[in-house]
Amino acid sequence: MAGTSPEPPEPRDDITRDRADGGQQGLNQPDSNDGEKGEELRTDGSNATAVPTPQEPQPKPGFVAGLWAKLGLDAPTVITMFKGALAPVIGLAVYQSDAVAREFSTFGYLVGIVAVLSLSVLPRAKFIQTLLFNLIFLGVGSAVSLLIMWSSLQARIHTQTAPDDPRSRPTYNSSQSAVSAIWLFANIWIVNTLRAKYPSLNIPSIVYAILTNISCTLSPQITSNAAFESIIKRLLTAMLLGFGIAAGVSLFILPVSSRAVWTAQVKGAIQLLRGAVKQEKTYLQSLEREDMFAVPVDICCATHVSDSDRSVDSTSKEKEEKKKKNKGQHAPKSTAEAEAIKKTMFNIRLLTSRIHVDMPFAKRDIAWDKLAPRDLTSIMELLRGIVIPIHGIGTVIDIFQRLAEKRGWVTNAETPLDVLAEKNEDKRVWNKVMKQLHEPFENLSVAIDDGLQHAGMLLEILPRPKAPKKGQNDSNGPAEADVESKGDLILPGDPGFAEVLKRKVQSFRDVRSTILRAWATEKGLLKNGSSLDKIDDVSFSSGGTVHYRDREQLYVLLYIETLMEAAGEGVLRIVQFADTKVADGTMAHKRLIVPKPRVLRKWVASIFDDEDQGQENNADMFDAGISIVYMGDSFAVKKDPEHLPPTNFWQRAGNGVRALSRFFSSEESAFGFRCACATLTVGIVAFLEQTHVFFQEQRLVWAMIIIAIGMTETSGQSIFGFFCRILGTFVAAVFTLITWYIVDENVPGIFVFFYLFQVISIYFLLKFPQLIPAVVLCMVTQVLIIGYELQVVKIGIALSESTGQPYYPIYELAPYRLATVAGGCLVAFFWTIFPSPVTERTWLRRDLAATLYLLANYFSVINETLKSKLNGTGGDRNVKGTPAHQLAKHRVRLFGKLMLLLPSLKQHADFQKWEPTVGGKFPRELYEDIILRASRINSYLTLLSYTIGGGGKGTAGMTITDSLDAAATTHSESAATTTTGTTSGREGGEGRAFEGANCCGWRDALAVLLANISPTQHSIICTLTLLSNALQSGHSIPPHLTVPRPYELSRQLEALGATAAAKDGSGSSSSSSSSVGSIKNASEGDNMGGSHNLLDARNMTQAGYAEFAVLQVCSLLVCDDLEGLIESVSKLVGVVDFSYCVGAGGASTSGSSTASSLFGSSDADARGKGKVD
Repeated sequence: MAGTSPEPPEPRDDITRDRADGGQQGLNQPDSNDGEKGEELRTDGSNATAVPTPQEPQPKPGFVAGLWAKLGLDAPTVITMFKGALAPVIGLAVYQSDAVAREFSTFGYLVGIVAVLSLSVLPRAKFIQTLLFNLIFLGVGSAVSLLIMWSSLQARIHTQTAPDDPRSRPTYNSSQSAVSAIWLFANIWIVNTLRAKYPSLNIPSIVYAILTNISCTLSPQITSNAAFESIIKRLLTAMLLGFGIAAGVSLFILPVSSRAVWTAQVKGAIQLLRGAVKQEKTYLQSLEREDMFAVPVDICCATHVSDSDRSVDSTSKEKEEKKKKNKGQHAPKSTAEAEAIKKTMFNIRLLTSRIHVDMPFAKRDIAWDKLAPRDLTSIMELLRGIVIPIHGIGTVIDIFQRLAEKRGWVTNAETPLDVLAEKNEDKRVWNKVMKQLHEPFENLSVAIDDGLQHAGMLLEILPRPKAPKKGQNDSNGPAEADVESKGDLILPGDPGFAEVLKRKVQSFRDVRSTILRAWATEKGLLKNGSSLDKIDDVSFSSGGTVHYRDREQLYVLLYIETLMEAAGEGVLRIVQFADTKVADGTMAHKRLIVPKPRVLRKWVASIFDDEDQGQENNADMFDAGISIVYMGDSFAVKKDPEHLPPTNFWQRAGNGVRALSRFFSSEESAFGFRCACATLTVGIVAFLEQTHVFFQEQRLVWAMIIIAIGMTETSGQSIFGFFCRILGTFVAAVFTLITWYIVDENVPGIFVFFYLFQVISIYFLLKFPQLIPAVVLCMVTQVLIIGYELQVVKIGIALSESTGQPYYPIYELAPYRLATVAGGCLVAFFWTIFPSPVTERTWLRRDLAATLYLLANYFSVINETLKSKLNGTGGDRNVKGTPAHQLAKHRVRLFGKLMLLLPSLKQHADFQKWEPTVGGKFPRELYEDIILRASRINSYLTLLSYTIGGGGKGTAGMTITDSLDAAATTHSESAATTTTGTTSGREGGEGRAFEGANCCGWRDALAVLLANISPTQHSIICTLTLLSNALQSGHSIPPHLTVPRPYELSRQLEALGATAAAKDGSGSSSSSSSSVGSIKNASEGDNMGGSHNLLDARNMTQAGYAEFAVLQVCSLLVCDDLEGLIESVSKLVGVVDFSYCVGAGGASTSGSSTASSLFGSSDADARGKGKVD
């Protein structure tokens, strides 16, 4: 089906190399409206469509193949599953050696547990980073454990009255237990504070907590230095062996580099883009016959009253009235094509964020490859230059729906006939325009698809199509006949393809004027066969609603055309880049790629840097998709109203003392304190005289370790995690019983089934990231139970009970472990919500506040970029150190943060469903509306950024200012050769060329407009910042908040043109009117054959006009969504209202009124409240 969305990428695309290849399924489906993958391009530059090759019917997959495809069991996933299960199996198998058993005694199970926690399935760069942190934390933890045991032993020595009998269990010593408990509390607090502050320390913190829990709970039983040194040595050696086994599996058994993972993600992004272009083409072609304003019910007979005597029957009217009473006003209905596009765009945004996250790891990785790290950066930037316009084309759905809502075209049976007629007229015009756009965009979409395939093949991201086998016959004869029939056709991957693609993009550029003439003809502005110079200026320039709606329609059409052309140009740039890499020999052979020292220094410096503490350096798999990004100093750090900045040494030293109190009052410290309290809730049993023996016998230390693994910062995750961990532990207990008894306790058979169940567990770890903690716990529980029983088989029951832990057969041990884990999960859950829960809903609100703040910052950078370009102060953005380069770098950084944070909002929204509602209902609809509008604002701001700043460093987007620069240069060059008859214009023919005088007119107009619209720009930034602060603090927003108005560039430019004409007529020559006069002079283009302003419809083929339309449309959509944001946020936090109204009966009522008093004494004021919620 043409509108089917491409398969979304796998959730954990950073695990294996090819799992992000999710767009192929949608690409392999037949499409009746395009030429699909078999199309061939001719070497001439004609506009003819390439000849499609016949599609062979795809055989229906069998039951097994269909089941494997449904489960996502492709080759990379299966390989990763079998690889990930090797480390714990090897960790338990080595204990079967006599030497290993003698060395580790009763700590042998730790080898397998540490092997599981090492996560050998991680890509190489992430695994090495995690391994280094694990080793550092293990070394520090071992040293601290020695200190704990030594200090507790000293407490015992100084307080005991009689020496211990070495032949019996050590006597209880309260001082030794108290010292151990204090050390345990402090260590757990500190390490979990670091864990909350730096997500990449999640796994190392768990390793540290395991070592600390074991050493602190064993410490009260230590009576000599030799004893605790032996224990720490065995613990350290067992854990190091576990890390070594995991490292060997990760680095030597089917190694997966971070570069390969990143390449697979890029491959998936390319496939999704190819599918998105086809879906957008299908959607736009559906608008040739369907209603783009998406009426929810069939009122065809009512909309064609003039052509037919049919009317809506009474039954339909009654149904509509009932629906209207029950549900209120209908919302625009999306077609299947529109929903497919929205789903694909979400997947593209999600995959783009993953590419952004994994880029640093891919650049740091040591690889035997062809592309250098800087080439990876270029590919990402070039892809961004394609994603932005293709995503922009998808926003047409939103534009049409908003037009329907704003104009009251969300119709039903009671809609007035004049409204229906007005709507149908717009629909008729759009249907006609879309028919004109059908063939050009179909050809362009085929060119984009082939261009992406060409670039992917040359850069070795996509595989080349398999050539037919020699001598293979078909219905037309031998395979060699295909080579002869190909002739001079150039296919993707062939030399010279870039020139063919360039002519294809040029062909679309040339035909744009034809489409615009068709629109002008439909609107009655142009007679058939006339040129755009003959447009009736009076009819188009007359004021009124029709005039502005016609201009809106023209802007939307130019918006669609310009983004289509920009997408083609973006693909052409990546094709040219790929050809350059082939030409310079980069793709000829592989070489050793070693990161430069500067890259490594930046990596080390960024690990603990707030600016990069988000997922860019997070090698953790426990994040479950929740992102933490640095918003900047202005968001979280507030100025102290009680202290001025320090000016001398003593004041700075005082600030250092105050920093200690800020640390203990931070949210991270509060989480660490909760973890410490939860750990001591169970650990206190080990330090009391009456219960310390029970603690050791029942192995309650594992409940403490479960707490270390299971503690989360929010109650939503805790509730969800509690049930998942209990279920995972129950499944693990069942697996272990099956493993032990199905082979009649035969050790080799036990390892076989243990490996099989570990493979099954890895599948859920890969496919369901939200279940990662529960899956890891399931794997750890299996290792714990099977490892203990194998230990007893190896060393015997007597030696196993030497530590004071009685032997349990597996049918008793498995339920005990289940109860222990359940108790640990319950304690962790309790301390997550006590004494006051940090709810997922609170985090959702804070993340929304952070998103709005980043949007304000993003918009501010866009404005500064536009100012610097128009004022000529930015310089070249490709030169490091220039303001333009710094602004471009900052824009890309903000874009990456927003792409990380927006999917995280969805994750918080999903987790909050698990939180019980106490009191009023959670306003989920309002939060979802804010998330949706923030996402749309981000999309439109990205289009604005792309329009005025390009696709990023090293690329040339559809920038209006860059186009003007190029045209001005061309005009200055052509002025010197005017006598020879040469003409100037930007490469691209009639559709993009414009005279140099008009170029100066657009530049001058934008420079003047920028000053005029500065209040609007400032209002948008201030409003976003204000809404962010309101959500962050929960304070009400101020009353009478002015909604930012769109740029209104059209009216501003018309006013400037009128001012210029008036000043020109009065002969004014003052300096203040110089810029306005230049606009008037520049507007008199020679190519138009007359004097008319820049926004005249006769200028609609100019590049400046088209990209001016994009700015206008984007600003309008941003302000429209901002108005909705204000409304939704005001419903959440309320609006400050000090008004006081006296009713007719003398009753006091609060509300807006002309007769208001600031000193009213209403009940709300008496209660000290000044807001209306």
